[in-house]
Amino acid sequence: MKDSKNEILGMTTITHKFQITIPKKVREKHNLEEGDSIVFVEENDKIYIRTSTEL
Repeated sequence: MKDSKNEILGMTTITHKFQITIPKKVREKHNLEEGDSIVFVEENDKIYIRTSTEL
């Protein structure tokens, strides 16, 4: 079983067009690049952001 730990990597604000910016620390830690696809997953009333390759 994977150890669960919480670490805040950044925070963002939803714009008037309902867009968000992925914080630099998150992009660097998870090697996210322009053109990558991400998905929003809801589980137990929480929303998780994952890369599409994690599904």
